[in-house]
Amino acid sequence: MCTSIKMQAKDGSLIFARTMDWHPFNPQVLTIPKKYQWVSTTDTSKILINKFKVMGVGHDIPNIHVDISDGINEHGLAVQKLTSNQQFNNDKNIFKNDRIYLAPFEVVTWILGNCTSVNDVIDKIKNIQVIPDIDKDHAILGQNLHYALTDPTGKLINLETIGAQLRVVKNPIGVVTNSPNLQREIAKLDQFLDFSKPATHLNAIASDDFNGKHTMPGGFNPSARFIRATILKEHAITPENRDENIIETWHILDSVNVPKSHNRSDTYTIYQSAVDLTSHRLYFQKYDDLSISIYDFN
Repeated sequence: MCTSIKMQAKDGSLIFARTMDWHPFNPQVLTIPKKYQWVSTTDTSKILINKFKVMGVGHDIPNIHVDISDGINEHGLAVQKLTSNQQFNNDKNIFKNDRIYLAPFEVVTWILGNCTSVNDVIDKIKNIQVIPDIDKDHAILGQNLHYALTDPTGKLINLETIGAQLRVVKNPIGVVTNSPNLQREIAKLDQFLDFSKPATHLNAIASDDFNGKHTMPGGFNPSARFIRATILKEHAITPENRDENIIETWHILDSVNVPKSHNRSDTYTIYQSAVDLTSHRLYFQKYDDLSISIYDFN
């Protein structure tokens, strides 16, 4: 599960936020220094060295390395990983000496440590090969993941895995859930939004005319959360500044978070987090804590 949204304020500040919906684990806010050295679980013959400082949410896997689920680096590049229903390629005959091999759960840590912008990621991912991690205990988010990325320019892309290669998908909506077929999810929005007229405000993609359109769905499947988050962005005020932006964004996240349930499954919204791409602040709230903790990058 998981839902990601991007929101912009009138002063130009950008918030990139997400819910982390998964089986119980203990997330922490972590800082990775420059020149952090680590070894991928898929290729122990090569030492990887991160170039940039990173702050994000994740955990430190004993005797392995830091695992970042979402975060921001010193250049303002922000990345999130979300579960996906798309299968990875298990064929290890694809190894080539000129590639960097990563397990799916390691991609965020590498990108944030080695890339400066979305365009830089697009240029460098051709050297990345994604190999499923054999030891599932290492990959707290499972083997099937995709990724949402943005930077201070506001450009947002998804990275989807086709075979073992990362493929770039432009995202004009500013919302990501767990279904990798973004165009199919966008097509569903026509039932709920009026695209025959221009967008009416900063975070909108359609007009304010909802006459004859369906009401937004409930439920927690990827499509329902994608549609609900998108419609709520359409209805939302345009925040004046960063502080208003984080408040408005948090309320939208609240509408798609998943409560604990005895009947559905043991997955729920473990935490909500957001980064401000201008100030590099990180906002973090665990499920059992009503307060929001704020972390400054420096």
